[in-house]
Amino acid sequence: MLKKIKTCFSVIWAVLMGMATPLWIAIIYMDITGHAKGYGYDLGDEKDISIMMGVFELLVWIAAVCPVLVSLCRKLYSKDKRLCLLPVLGFVIIGAVIIVIIGWNEYLKCFGVV
Repeated sequence: MLKKIKTCFSVIWAVLMGMATPLWIAIIYMDITGHAKGYGYDLGDEKDISIMMGVFELLVWIAAVCPVLVSLCRKLYSKDKRLCLLPVLGFVIIGAVIIVIIGWNEYLKCFGVV
């Protein structure tokens, strides 16, 4: 029973992280490239702090996403080898749905493309 509860929480966490990942990646990108306050603003001396915050945010994102996805992949691999990548695929699909909801052009604005 405890394993089922742990699996349920892992799935919920993976779904929530899949939903947050597109925005989180955009924020990390803006911080690492030194555009934390937007592309029309020059951070000047604050650029170093922005880059360090971006690296810290990236490490937090990796720590929040990877263990759960690895755990779910292992669990499904033990049941059937073909299901191994299902959690990663679901994670990517959830992220893509969030990008579609936001709008592709609005999402690309975070990266300074559009």
